[in-house]
Amino acid sequence: MKLGLKHLLLTTALVGVLAPVASAQDNPFLRGRHVSVTERAQPEYDPEPIRAGSFTVASNLLAAVEYNDNIFGTPNATVEDTIIRIRPEVIASSNWSVHALTVGASVDHREFTSEGSETTTDYTLFANGRLDATRNLNFTSNAAVGQTTEPRYEPGSQGRPEPAQNQYAMIDAGVSFRSDRLLLQGRVGTRQNDYQSFYAERDSTETQLSGRASYAISPDLAVFGEVIQTDYEYDQSVINRDGTQLAYRAGLSFELTAPFRGEVAVGQVTDERDAPGVADAESLSLDASVLWFPTQLTTVKFAGFAGITDPGITQALSADTQSYSVRVDHELLRNVLLFGQFGLGSYKFNAAPGFPLFDRKDEFTDVAVGGIYKLNKHARLEVGYRMHNIDTSGAVSYDVDQNVISVGLRVFP
Repeated sequence: MKLGLKHLLLTTALVGVLAPVASAQDNPFLRGRHVSVTERAQPEYDPEPIRAGSFTVASNLLAAVEYNDNIFGTPNATVEDTIIRIRPEVIASSNWSVHALTVGASVDHREFTSEGSETTTDYTLFANGRLDATRNLNFTSNAAVGQTTEPRYEPGSQGRPEPAQNQYAMIDAGVSFRSDRLLLQGRVGTRQNDYQSFYAERDSTETQLSGRASYAISPDLAVFGEVIQTDYEYDQSVINRDGTQLAYRAGLSFELTAPFRGEVAVGQVTDERDAPGVADAESLSLDASVLWFPTQLTTVKFAGFAGITDPGITQALSADTQSYSVRVDHELLRNVLLFGQFGLGSYKFNAAPGFPLFDRKDEFTDVAVGGIYKLNKHARLEVGYRMHNIDTSGAVSYDVDQNVISVGLRVFP
């Protein structure tokens, strides 16, 4: 993942955490009247978490086998491999009437049976807390450390001898205040990215400050405006990549009887870099996630993103990035869930100083299908197929195709 996408996803997740705690009758900003296929309770098949005092502990372990026909994400001379994946996860959440605390950990080990140099072990440790000062005023804090591995087909990892692994640490604090139909939210946070030595030019610190003001027109519809500023400071780089990104957006948050639920924010983002002679980059800023519930057995999710991200390559300071997707989840039987997803998007790279003729655009397509067969409360089978295609044009021109088939067993102790 690119740094810009990381901080955007983090911001999106925190919007939900910052919502104040109150009853549905009192709070017009609460959503959840409609239940998706994957969220609907099924007592005969749902895992039973462990009660530990005032906490609820949920855990699971995934053991899977994957076949990947192009593990390096190259346009030719492709290499296939079989990967053994082990992924344990545990999350403990408080069940207090006020305040909240959640802590968790997960490990994702991917063992390549032939190309051992591609073997990776990612992990995350996190804690999220909320302090309810009053019924309508609360404070939040989030902290996490971990390691992630970037997919080989991403621009910053293509053609490199090792996968890009990033050890990160982040912490933030937020405040939320609601008065009748008005909701004010603010957050400040920082994230440290530390790549292994081969990718050291991507080491950076991101500091983000955001604010949002929302007004509830009705219990089903709210309008909002938000400002997000992110400062980037790189530890070392041949080209000065330090800079500031500023986004202004307006949007809607809704849950309609139609039935639809979601949030759409649209605006503009400006990316300023400190390198001399570099013009500011401007782009549409979009963050959208909408759920449609055509029946109780089917849920459709539409998602969209547009903004400016860091592609992780020397020739470009940034990239105008867009991605759009639609996913369908369907309950074929009470213990059989099927899904299908289609997505497309692009990276339009903004040349860095010293590369004035660099002109490149990547267009990508993603397709995924799969299913879950729930054996009982403690085990389920998961199967899936994913396809990723990249069509690169401009300074370079090539196509990349990657197909992945997976079969796994997830157990719930």
